[in-house]
Amino acid sequence: MDIQKLKYFVSVAESLSFTEAAAQHGISQSAISQQISELEKQLDTQLIVRNKRPLQLSWAGKILLEESHALIAAANEALKKIQLAARGMTGYLKVGFLGGIEKVFLPQAVRDFRKNFPSIHVSLHQYNWAEINEALMREELDIGFTLSHNLEKFPDLIGKSLRSDVLCAAIHINHPLASQEMINVADLANESFVLFTRKADYLLNDLTYQICSENGFTPNVVNQSRDLSALLFMVEASLGIMIVPGPVREVASPDLRLIELNTRHKHFDVMVVWNRNNLNTSIPVFVKHLTSYPLPK
Repeated sequence: MDIQKLKYFVSVAESLSFTEAAAQHGISQSAISQQISELEKQLDTQLIVRNKRPLQLSWAGKILLEESHALIAAANEALKKIQLAARGMTGYLKVGFLGGIEKVFLPQAVRDFRKNFPSIHVSLHQYNWAEINEALMREELDIGFTLSHNLEKFPDLIGKSLRSDVLCAAIHINHPLASQEMINVADLANESFVLFTRKADYLLNDLTYQICSENGFTPNVVNQSRDLSALLFMVEASLGIMIVPGPVREVASPDLRLIELNTRHKHFDVMVVWNRNNLNTSIPVFVKHLTSYPLPK
């Protein structure tokens, strides 16, 4: 149903005058009469009894008048929502995070974002490194916080760098290497390693093997898990060491030290990333908002 025709009908029905209704809308009497005739044809029923003076509403016309205000209000509300959605001001965002550096700024950023954009619902979901990239590729997530290492393997993902960081060895504070400022990877050849299962996070799993291989050894993996907190607990219990991104320091126990690794792979960026094919118009709104939050050095 044409909402503009419905508005013309309401004006005629309430004034019982084509002349007065035409004046309200700034169009000719013949034009508004034609619009009502087209509406009657569309609904296949007479709405206005024209051979009466003043005009009268048919029974169908009376019913339509009763419903018209609600229909027009609903249409206006729908139009408002569509216009807001087109500008990214309403809708939803599914945000994935790794659980490291985001803990420092993401909760406050989301609180302020919801305050500024109350019509955008934000949900947060924690993932491992590989999982978050895969979820973005499948558009199960709209935005993700991830690492720049191997991002080229996901050609549809684009993003912005939030800060630079380094790869580290996570070790117990009483470990013989704990006093060093930087660790040569070759010095880890005789260590026991704990790491993610490849299914849980093949990116970090493969990177660990690659770094060790480039330094002449295969890591002695004594335990694996799909859960970061479980792996850090193992390191805290001195069951092994782990190669991790620097932002893990934000969730690590005080009994652990994260020491920079001397490797060509050590530098990477912490990034906010999204799928270039994702049509969610709230993505650029959130990314722009995020840039106002300084990240810890």
